[in-house]
Amino acid sequence: MDKGEEIIQPTHDLEENDSINDNVADETRNSFELGTDDSEGKDDNSGEETTTEEESIEEEEPKLKYQRLDADVSELLKKDAASTISVSDRFIVLGTHNGDILILDFDGNFNKRLSSHTAAVTDIAIEVTEEFVASASQDGKVIIHGLFNDTKQVFNYRRPLKCISLDPDFHRKDTQRFVCGGMSGVLYLNEKAFVTPVGWFGHKQDTTLQHSGEGAISAVRWKGSLIAYANDEGVKIYNIESQQRITYIKRPPNSPRADLYRCNLTWRNETTLLIGWANFIQTAFVKEYAKHEIQPGRPTQHVEVSMFQTEFIVCGIAPFNDMILVLAYLTEIMQDIGIDDSSQYKRSRAKRPELRIIDAYNEEISTDVLTLHSFQNYQANDYSLDYFPSEDMFYVVSPKDLVLAKPRDLDDHIGWLLDRSRYEEALLSLQEAQAWGGSKKFDLTDLGERYLAYLIGEEEFANAAENCNRILKNNANLWEKWVFTFANLKHLHEISPYIPYTDPKLSSTVYEMVLAHFLNYDHKALLKTIMSWPSDIYDIQSVIVLVEGIFEKEKDNKILMECLAELYAYNRQPDKALEYNLRLLRPNVFDLIREYNLFSAVQDKVFLLMEFDQHLFEEAMKVQDEEIAKLNQDPSKPSVKIKRKKRTEMPAVQLLIENTDDVKIAHVVRQLENKRNFMHIYLDALFIKDHHAGYEFHDLQIELYAEFDYPRLKDFLKSSNYYTLEKAYKVCEQRDLVPEMVFILGRMGNNKEALMLIIERLHDVQQAIDFAKEQDDDILWEDLLKYSLDKPRFIIGLLENLGGTNIDPIGLIKRIPNRLKIPGLKEALIKVLQDFNLQASLREGCQKILVSDSVSMADQLNKAQKRGIKCEDDLTCSICSIPIIKEAISSDSVSTTIVFFCSHAFHEACLLSNETLPNPPDSNSRMLVGSKVRHNIVLNSLNNPPKCPICNDAEHTHGEKQKEKTPSRQIRGFVRGHAHHGSRDDDGMPPMVPLRL
Repeated sequence: MDKGEEIIQPTHDLEENDSINDNVADETRNSFELGTDDSEGKDDNSGEETTTEEESIEEEEPKLKYQRLDADVSELLKKDAASTISVSDRFIVLGTHNGDILILDFDGNFNKRLSSHTAAVTDIAIEVTEEFVASASQDGKVIIHGLFNDTKQVFNYRRPLKCISLDPDFHRKDTQRFVCGGMSGVLYLNEKAFVTPVGWFGHKQDTTLQHSGEGAISAVRWKGSLIAYANDEGVKIYNIESQQRITYIKRPPNSPRADLYRCNLTWRNETTLLIGWANFIQTAFVKEYAKHEIQPGRPTQHVEVSMFQTEFIVCGIAPFNDMILVLAYLTEIMQDIGIDDSSQYKRSRAKRPELRIIDAYNEEISTDVLTLHSFQNYQANDYSLDYFPSEDMFYVVSPKDLVLAKPRDLDDHIGWLLDRSRYEEALLSLQEAQAWGGSKKFDLTDLGERYLAYLIGEEEFANAAENCNRILKNNANLWEKWVFTFANLKHLHEISPYIPYTDPKLSSTVYEMVLAHFLNYDHKALLKTIMSWPSDIYDIQSVIVLVEGIFEKEKDNKILMECLAELYAYNRQPDKALEYNLRLLRPNVFDLIREYNLFSAVQDKVFLLMEFDQHLFEEAMKVQDEEIAKLNQDPSKPSVKIKRKKRTEMPAVQLLIENTDDVKIAHVVRQLENKRNFMHIYLDALFIKDHHAGYEFHDLQIELYAEFDYPRLKDFLKSSNYYTLEKAYKVCEQRDLVPEMVFILGRMGNNKEALMLIIERLHDVQQAIDFAKEQDDDILWEDLLKYSLDKPRFIIGLLENLGGTNIDPIGLIKRIPNRLKIPGLKEALIKVLQDFNLQASLREGCQKILVSDSVSMADQLNKAQKRGIKCEDDLTCSICSIPIIKEAISSDSVSTTIVFFCSHAFHEACLLSNETLPNPPDSNSRMLVGSKVRHNIVLNSLNNPPKCPICNDAEHTHGEKQKEKTPSRQIRGFVRGHAHHGSRDDDGMPPMVPLRL
C-alpha cells in the first residue's frame, strides 16, 4: 500500500461469528472501512455480500475521510505497541507500552525517540509552545523532556500514574506547574517552590488537590484556570486561581464500573467540558454567578450539565464544529451491579471501532466503521483519540495502528458523487465552488463533458442537450464537437434549440447541417429554426436550393412556403418572397411591398391582393361578431354597437389607392373585370380618397353602386361631375331606381318630368315640395299646385309646408275646389294661422331687441368719447418729441395739445398744417373751458378731422415726411419702423378711437 494513500471504501462488512442482532445493527449503519492486510482479509470475507434491503437504503456521504499513517509507524510498532497519543500544531507524540516517546510528523514519519520509562506510557501532555513534552507512566514517573535543549526532568511518585496535564502558562511562568494522578487516588499539583505557599508543609513541591479514598485518578485536563479530573466517584472541576473546587459531577447511575472503562475529558473552550465515560456523554458548562448571588468563601462559578446515554463505549471524544466526534467501541454493556471480581465479567467479542458524529440531541449525523490492524484483539481502553483543533484533524490510535480522520473537502465530495454516477450533483457543487476558488483536482469543463457522456450513455439525450449551455458555455470547439456527436447518434433534434449563434458563433457547416436535418425530418422545426436564427450564420442560398428541391415534390406544403418566404426575404429577394407571402395570406405582405417598393411585382397580382383583403375582412368580421356577442350577453341591458370595419379600409385596397402612380388605375380595373365586387371595392375606395381620381370609370361605377351598394348611389350621383347623364339615367331606368332618375332628370333640366315621377311614381308630397324648393322655379311650383288641387293629401302637404315655399297661402286656399272633401283641412288651417302668428311675434321681438341694442351701443360710444386720458409728466409729442406737460407748465402762452385714445399725443401745430390750423383757444382763465369746447367743435368741423398719423398711416410715410422736415430730430413712434425698413412696429396694439380736444 502506497504511503499516504486514501483507502476508504463503503462497506457493510460483518464478522462470520457476529450475532443476528449485530448484523441488524451493522446493516442499518452507513459505514466506511479502512483497508487491511491480507491476513485480516480472511476474517472479513463474510461481509462482502449485501442484502436487497441495504441496497434500497439511500447511501449517505460520510463527513470524514481517512488515511492510515503507514510511513514509519508500522515499522516502529512491529515490536512495540502504542498506548496513548497527543497532537500539537507541529508534530504527533506517541506513547508505547515499552515506555518510549515517539515524535512523528503529520504523515507518520519518525523524527525522534525519547526512552525514559520502564513501563507503559499512560498519558502525554505537550506544552503550548511545543518546547516540552511531559509523559506519565505506570512506572510512577512523570518525565518532562525539553525538545530543543535535551533537558529532562523526572518526578517519581512511586505509584502507577494514569494522567498528566501541563499548565497552559507552563512556558511563561517559572513555577512550571503540572498536575498528575493515578492509582494512588491523589491528584498532585507540582510547581517549583521558590517561595513557600500558604498551606504547604515545609518546602515540598507537590500540592495535593485531591486526597485518596475516591478511587484512582483516571483523567485530568487543564484549561485556563480550570482543572478537570476524574476518579471513580465522578468528575470534578477545580479553579486554580481561587484554589476552590467549583463542582462535582457524579458518575451516572447504573453505569459500568469505573475501573472498566477510561474516562475521556476534552475542553471545547474555556468554559465547556466534554466528558465521555463508558456509555454516557456529558457536557459541562462553567458559568459565573451573578454578583448578588456570590457568597463569601463560596466559589464564584457553577456548572450546568447535560447528559445522554449511548449504545456504545466512548473511547475518545473531541469537538467537531458545533457537534461532537466520538470514538465508539461496540460491546455488550456490563452494568455495575455490585460484582467485585472482574474475572466474573464475560469478555465480550471485539468489533471494529467507529467514529461517530453526534449532535447535542444525541442524533447521529454520521457513522464510519474503522477496520484497524488486529482490532479483534483489543478492548475499549486500547484505543485513544486526539485532535488538531485548527485543522479539524483527528487521530485514532490502536496498539498497532495510527489513522488520520479529517473533514472531507470539495474534491472528496465531488469524487464521492462521481463514484456513484451522481454527475448532476457533482457539477452543481463544482459550479458553486467557483466563487471561492473552485477545485484543485477537478476541472469544470472536463467534469461537464463527463456528465454529458454519462447522460448520452444512459440515452438521456434531452437532458444532455439541456445541460450543454451551462457546461460548454462559449467554447466554440466544444460546441461543434458535441453537436456532431448528437448528429452521429441521430439525435440532432434534441440539441438544436440550445445551439448558440452569437457567443460563440459556430461554423456555418454546423447550422446548415441542422437545417438539412430538419428539412428531412421535421418541417415545423425547420421553420421555427429559420425564424429564430440570424440569417448571417449560414449560407442562405445553399439552404434555399435544398428547400426548393423538396418543395418541387410537395407543392401544397404551406410550411415549406413559409420557409421559402423567410429565406428569400433574408436573401434580399423580396420579389420572390412576395409570391409566397401572398399565397400564404400573410399580413406582413403589405409591409414587405412598401419596404422594398415592390409595386412593380404586384401590379399583375391585383386579384391575389384583393382575395387576401377578402380573407382579412372575413376574419375581422368574425372577431367583431364575437366581441358584440360578449358585450350583449345580458339581454336586460341595452345592446352595444361597435364600429364595423369597412371593405374599403382593408390594407390591400389602401395599398393600391395610395400608390396609383406605381399601380395604374386602368391596369387594376382590367384585372378585376371578371370580379366586379372587387372592382367596386377598389373604385369606391378610390372615390372616397379623391373624387377626381378614376373619373373615366364613373359611368362604370354607377352600375357597380347600383349592383353592390345601392344606398350610396345617390350620394355618388350628387358628388361626381364626370359621368354621362344619359348613361346614368339609362342604368337607373333599367333597374327602376326612381329617386336616382328624379335626381338625374333634375340635373338634365327636365324638372317637370322629374316632378311628375315624384308625384306619379313615388307619391311623396314632401319630396315633391323639397324638389320644387331645390329647383326654385315658379313654373315648377305652379305645376305642383295645379297637380295638387284635386288631391287632398297634396293640398294638406302644401298647407303644412307653406313656411318655405313660394305659394301664397290665401291664393292656395281660394283655388281649392268647392265641395272637395279634404281630411285634416281644419287642423292644417289652424297650423297655418299659428305659424303666421308665431312669425309676426318673432319679428316684433327682433325689432325690440334691435332698438334696445342700438340705444345701448350709442350710449356706450358716447361714454367712451367723453372719457379722459391719463397723461404722465413725461408725455411728449410723437412728432417733435418735445415734452408737452413740462412745456405747458413753464410757458406763459397757451398751446393746444391733441391726445388720441391710442395714447399718442401731438402738438396741434405739429399735427395740422398752417392753412387748416384754427385759432387757439382764449387764454382768459374764466373763458378757458368754453374756449376749449369751441376749439374742439372747430376741429371736428374740418373737412379732414385730425386722426392719429401713427395708427392710421398704413404706408408709414408720415415718419419719412417728418424726417425730411426735421432731419436732425428723431420722431418718436417712427424711429423703430424706419429701422426695420418701413415696417410699423406698434407692438401688435390695434389703433384706438381718437379723442379730439
